[in-house]
Amino acid sequence: MNSSRSSKPAADPEPGQTTEREKLIGLGKRSISKSYYPELKSRLDELEHFRALLDRVNDAIFVVDADSGVILDISGASAALLGCGPEQLQGMSFKEILPPHIRRHANNLFHNETKTVRLETEFSCPTCVGQPPVPVDLTLSLVSFQDKRQAIIVARDISERKRTERALKRSHDQLEIRVRERTKELDRANQAKSEFLSTVSHELRTPLTAVLGFAKVTRKKLMNSLFPALDRIADDNLRKEMEVVRKNLEIIAGEGQRLTSLINDVLDLAKMEANRVEYAMTPLHPEEFITKTVEVTSSLFDDNNLTLELNIESHLPMVQGDMDRLMQVMVNLFSNAVKFTSKGTITCSARTVDDTVRISVADTGIGIQPELLESIFEEFTQAGEHLSNRPAGTGLGLTICKHIVHEHGGNIWAESKPGHGSKFIFTLPAYKKA
Repeated sequence: MNSSRSSKPAADPEPGQTTEREKLIGLGKRSISKSYYPELKSRLDELEHFRALLDRVNDAIFVVDADSGVILDISGASAALLGCGPEQLQGMSFKEILPPHIRRHANNLFHNETKTVRLETEFSCPTCVGQPPVPVDLTLSLVSFQDKRQAIIVARDISERKRTERALKRSHDQLEIRVRERTKELDRANQAKSEFLSTVSHELRTPLTAVLGFAKVTRKKLMNSLFPALDRIADDNLRKEMEVVRKNLEIIAGEGQRLTSLINDVLDLAKMEANRVEYAMTPLHPEEFITKTVEVTSSLFDDNNLTLELNIESHLPMVQGDMDRLMQVMVNLFSNAVKFTSKGTITCSARTVDDTVRISVADTGIGIQPELLESIFEEFTQAGEHLSNRPAGTGLGLTICKHIVHEHGGNIWAESKPGHGSKFIFTLPAYKKA
């Protein structure tokens, strides 16, 4: 028995069931020739407008096949950047526009673990003869599109920035040359000054020593021999003249001694600035040079009715230093404290702070103006130089202290409040056995 399946003509699909494919190929009640054409045209116009905008940006945008490295599409400022249009670059390997030292590693750009790479390099078109390479800031992003790996590369022309950097570097180099030349001039001037001071000091010291010596001998003879003999026969006027002579000789001796100290300080400073001072560095206990300094300067405190207090921490670490030079620092600090303190107490302290020994000399004197706390360590500067009732000094003591402390690897500074005394502090590194 033969049975045949009767075939019925397919029923027309309902309007709501018309497929998108039928619409696009013109079937159904809403064909492309009717309502879909204007919509597609609008979308195409939008895409063309967007592409036109991309072509007007300052960056060049490359779409590259990440597996083959071939340039698939270009938009933006490729013509301005490379001097050739997209039609010349499409289908070319992207690495051809890279410099040789980057070209060898171009594949790594498309096979890196990070999705975005940024580097600074150069672009040059291989078909444009004589076109100089253009410096660019390049950003590469890896994306997937329809199961294919692509690289979106955005390149920005940084020629102007590079020109600015080169100009800045030239200016910096020129400035550096001028600074070096100026430094050499200052070094020569400083050396000439040191040599001049050293020469003059040497020339002055010999006759000054002779003048000072003869003044002391003359005063001694007058006081021991001539004045006692004249006193028996002298009247009041003669005695007054004798007293004037005695005072004048004391002034000569005192000023001669002050000038001698100044000359010695100048010579000392000249040697230090020329690095011609040799330090006898040995391990020593800080209390050694402190107590020895106290012994040799005790008359300073007695003559001025001042009290010296010592506050030395027990078990201080040793320091590496030159005993005589460190005593010179202490003598200068004690002398300054006495000079500017009319009454009260001078306190010398020493304690351990981290890996250093911190030594200070504090007084209850007139204090120092805040603006002078740093400048007093400069040459020929004194905190009390404007005070008529204070004895004049050389103005080099603190400068010499600074040199000595720095040569020992330490620091020195001052703390003060006008009318409430001053404190001078210096540090020395604790000695560490090798």
